[in-house]
Amino acid sequence: MQREDIDPWYRQFWPWFIMALPATAVIAGFYTLWLAMQTTDSLVVQADVGMDVVTERNLAAEKTAAKLGIAATVRIEAESGAVTATVSSAENLDEVATLGLRLRHPTIASRDAVTELTRAMPDADGNPTWAGHLLNVPTGRYFMTLSSQSGWRLSDEWSGQSLIRLVPSNAPRNGEH
Repeated sequence: MQREDIDPWYRQFWPWFIMALPATAVIAGFYTLWLAMQTTDSLVVQADVGMDVVTERNLAAEKTAAKLGIAATVRIEAESGAVTATVSSAENLDEVATLGLRLRHPTIASRDAVTELTRAMPDADGNPTWAGHLLNVPTGRYFMTLSSQSGWRLSDEWSGQSLIRLVPSNAPRNGEH
């Protein structure tokens, strides 16, 4: 019997094809390792204090807003990035010069948007209003937080609507009863 193929194994197609499959998996594994080493876990909130302290602070700020009877209507114009917050309260809010508005992305911290709202003219009903501007209005699902330096905070989920009503966490939200 005479053998037809006289080429050595390394000149054949099939051995290289079979070796390429596990080699591809090894290369993909090293790429995944490199990617994991280059990025941080943005799901973890980094703070100097423990998460329980941060949570307690947030709950206390929400309780303060409920105690003061604070509710807000936030309007965001997608085209211009203009933001206005009209706040109604049982208490006098004259000492509050600025409010902080934060839109937190659920998973990617680099997509967060933060702006400071400054005191503006009251609305037609005499409620105090604050105005600011977002450079880039985000799209998608975000957690919105409106807070003051005097210690109150309102939050809700925002999905790109132009108008959102923020109420303390124990009050009905956006038309719920």
